[in-house]
Amino acid sequence: MAKTHPVVKALRDAGKGLTYPSETEAPFEAFAWPGGDGPPTAADVLAHAGLPAKTPAEEGTLADFLRAVPKATRGDYLGLVATIADHLNDVTVIKAGEVRRTAFVVGRTADGHLAGVKTELVET
Repeated sequence: MAKTHPVVKALRDAGKGLTYPSETEAPFEAFAWPGGDGPPTAADVLAHAGLPAKTPAEEGTLADFLRAVPKATRGDYLGLVATIADHLNDVTVIKAGEVRRTAFVVGRTADGHLAGVKTELVET
């Protein structure tokens, strides 16, 4: 069995019990993929996630992504946001698919891996 990257545990712990506000109310799942160079791109994410290269994908910011979280519960996400900031550089959000989408909050670890959290959401 392959060894899990240590950032995955930190992200998993920080995201435990959180869901993204959407019709799916899906939980966050932590991931790490082998490295590369530079900031993560949509092409990187699609390739590592095993999605076809032609899958519609858009890049955005973590701040924009979190605007969907109701103000009353934004405080619940502070631990996850802090963990992302502590462990990842060049953080971006890649939303892949149409209507029913997978959102990847992804950045680069100090040792060059791509890591972050993903969740499912519906955008109509």
